[in-house]
Amino acid sequence: MRYGPGFPALVFLLCLTLGACASAPVQQTEPGDGTGAHIDPEIERALQAFRALPELQVYFDEAKAVVIIPRNFRAGTGFGGAVGKGWLLEEGRVSATVWHWQFLAGADLGFQFYQQILFLKDAEAVAFFKNEPFQFAGQVNATALVWGAALTPSYNQGVALFTVIDGGLMLEGSVGLHSYHVFPL
Repeated sequence: MRYGPGFPALVFLLCLTLGACASAPVQQTEPGDGTGAHIDPEIERALQAFRALPELQVYFDEAKAVVIIPRNFRAGTGFGGAVGKGWLLEEGRVSATVWHWQFLAGADLGFQFYQQILFLKDAEAVAFFKNEPFQFAGQVNATALVWGAALTPSYNQGVALFTVIDGGLMLEGSVGLHSYHVFPL
């Protein structure tokens, strides 16, 4: 049986996904104290990394909700994909778990690790995000070990998307389908 050139990357992506399922960074407070879920240190570290970028301050100030995905993995060899797990924060509190899936086609070769943040500007954007899991995407990025740059056309329908590259080795010019699935806590 012959497999296409993207098969090894997809197998690796599947293994990574199964490993990520075992982690659960959202912690609950003691039952009965009425405060619900609080922000885990992993989420706080990712938020601090994005808050350190001065160009994002206006988005933090205006957003009704924020989606933080602190660990994404992307791989491709012509066809590729990405996966990440994150959280929806509404009014500063974790309200849902979010799974990010991405399927890519185009000139992409390599792998990368990255963080992602989405700013949901108003109640309509929050409702759209929770109910519309598939979105079209076009992107260009280059990653070399721990240096990275990404350009993603991303502000649409009250949603702004920003990416910080953590490392890897990838060249990419692709189109794809992003999928965000929201699971309330």
